[in-house]
Parts: sequence; structure tokens; C-alpha cells
Amino acid sequence: MHDVLLRTQRKAGRLLREWLPYNLHYRPVGVHASSRELAARPGSGAAYFGVVPAYTSRLHIPAEFYAQASEYAGLHDKPHPTENVPASFVLEIIDGRIYADNFNSVAIIAADNRLVGDVSFQYSSKHWNLTPPEENNIFQQRYFEPPVEVPGTMCSLLAGGGAASGNYYHWLIDSLPRLHLIREAGLLDAVDYFVVYDKTKRFVLDTLAALGIGPERLLDVQTTPHLRARSLLATSAVRGRLTHTPNWACDFLRSILLPPPPVARTFSPYIYISRRDAPGRHILNEPELEAMLAEYGFETHVLTPYSQAEKIALFAQAQVVIASVGAGLANIVVSPPGAQLIELFPQSFVVADYLEFTSRLSIGYQFLVCGSPHASADRTNAQRDDLRVDLAALRPLVEAALNRLPQTTPA
Repeated sequence: MHDVLLRTQRKAGRLLREWLPYNLHYRPVGVHASSRELAARPGSGAAYFGVVPAYTSRLHIPAEFYAQASEYAGLHDKPHPTENVPASFVLEIIDGRIYADNFNSVAIIAADNRLVGDVSFQYSSKHWNLTPPEENNIFQQRYFEPPVEVPGTMCSLLAGGGAASGNYYHWLIDSLPRLHLIREAGLLDAVDYFVVYDKTKRFVLDTLAALGIGPERLLDVQTTPHLRARSLLATSAVRGRLTHTPNWACDFLRSILLPPPPVARTFSPYIYISRRDAPGRHILNEPELEAMLAEYGFETHVLTPYSQAEKIALFAQAQVVIASVGAGLANIVVSPPGAQLIELFPQSFVVADYLEFTSRLSIGYQFLVCGSPHASADRTNAQRDDLRVDLAALRPLVEAALNRLPQTTPA
């Protein structure tokens, strides 16, 4: 409910700021398309640090999955077998600004009052796709509060989109690994403040604490959407085209989240993740599903009440994970190589995020597309369609997953 209210307030505020002119001189006057080219300009006050060269990413997509995958416009079209991933880098800007008051854009602005296109974020929720830097929302804005001046060095972890809405998966995949790029550029120790969307979220505090970053060093755009720093650090997107996850991001996440912190409980290595307290994608025949899985030693877990330490400990020892598609499955990044995932989809929302993600982790993957008695024709609502699991179709997948485990795994 809090996130819905926040979304409504931000939208209303943005619409108002597009009508009332105030401090228009803060609106960018143009675009720098390339951070590298900006840094090469004499007197630009910018420095470019290349970290990961451009490369071609490849993904094996089973024909059966591809045939059933949802086909939306933009980012959620059929999954991509190959992607040309641009170089990953860090840009340092003297007297740089950040403006981020909505989910669909992040404006990184150089000292000459031009948007830096390849470290900013601009997205069309109407078309579900990235848009050119010239279409960043900031160019429609007319009302600007003066920026809050930040002493020292400020690092942006803003990724836009799902990360802006407070989604755990997008924080873990699209925001947090930016710290790897900052560290590899040799700049992490110089950072005084880190910019996030919401510094009150427990998973933000806990994951940053693993790197020794405390809450006193966090700034958030809920309270200060317009910031200027003596030195601003911004990075390229973790997922260059927002679909393929780089191996370096997975390695970084495992390095900071493992070994799991000690918790005062033990878990079965066979886990079923329930979404019964989530706003959508509920299993309509969940009692029958749980009864069947109990035959094989599966435990049911609802992640919301768990601490971050408990979630990491749960997935770090998991050998087989069964769940409907959802952000909580991002925790599978800490599961051991050779673990198995069975993902359950409503027929109207079959996406390749975890097919792609598990391929980087050497985790086995199977899926089952399930019937949705009240399937939505609208692509936004389709993400929340409930599903009914065909238990007869699921059973052989469970047995196949168990048979693929090392023989030393307890039965």
C-alpha cells in the first residue's frame, strides 16, 4: 500500500511540475550521448573509467519455452538468444547533478547543464521499452526546486524502473552490482554518500551493510530528488540491454552475500516459496500442491516475514526450489551450483528472467506454464494473474530435479 501511495504522489507531483514554471534554468539544455566523449572534452570536469569491455552475450532458450514466452513490446518481447552488451564503465562528474522524481527516468546532468545519456535512464511505461535520452522526463519538466548540495563524493545506485518501485529483484540485479564497477574503478573508498530510492527498506540496509556501508551514508530521492555533489559517480546500466545478466554481477552478489550469516533455525534443502501474501500470482490449489510436495520432503516458506539473513541462509542451502515467478526468486543467486529451480507461470506472463539468471549460476532450470482461470487480456494486469498448477504435470519435473542432484544429497 505504501508503494502504491508513493507512486500516486510522485505521478501527481510530476504532472504538476510540468505545468508550473519555476527555476527553469535547472532544466538541461541538451544531451551528451557518450560519457567517454564527454570526458575527452577539455575542461568538461568529467573522467571516464572503463571496467568491462563490450561483448556478445548468449543464452540457450529451449524451443518449448520460446514458444510459450509472452510477447510484449519492448523489454518483455520474446527472450533474446544473443545480445550485444555495451561496455560497462564509471563516469565521474565534477559539480554533477541527479534528478529522479519518478519511476521512469533518472537524469544525470553534467556541469554544463546537459543530460548525460548513457548513464541516465529513460523508459516508456506505455511501450515497455527504453527511450532515447532526448525523451527523458526532465525535458518536459518546468518546475525545479534547487538541488540539495552534497559535500564530497556522491555515488548513484539509481536504476529506474522496477528498482525505483522498490522491487527486490531489481535492487539486487540492477542497482547493487553498480558497486562492483565503482570498486573496480578504484573509487569505492572515496565515496562519502550513496544515493538510493528508499533508505528505509530493510533489504537495502542489510545488503549495503555487507559492504560496510551504514545508513548514515545513504541519501534517498524520496526526500531529496534533486542533488548536486562536488563529485558525482554514475555507472552504466548493469544489464546493458536490461535482459541479460552479466556473470560479473552474479559473482559480485555471491561475494558479498556468502557465506550466509548464522540464523537460529535449519531448513530442508527442498523448498517451495509461497506467494500467498503477495498481491498476485497466487496458486489457487496451493493446499493440494503443498501436500504433494510434502511427499518429497519439501517445506513451504513465505519470505515476507523473514529477515534478510534468513532468506540468504534459506537459499544458500537449497537444492531444489519451486515457486511461481516473483522477485523473491532473486535470492537463488546464493544457491549452490547444481541446485535446481522449477518455475511456475500463469499462461499470460511467461518471462525469461530466471531462465536467463540461473544459466549464469550453473543452476538447473525447468518450468511449467499453468492455467489461469481468470486470465487478463491487459499486459499489465497479466503479471498478477493467479494460476492453477497441474499436479500430474508437475510431479515428473520434481522427480527429475531430485534425480539430477548429487547422490550425497539427503533424500
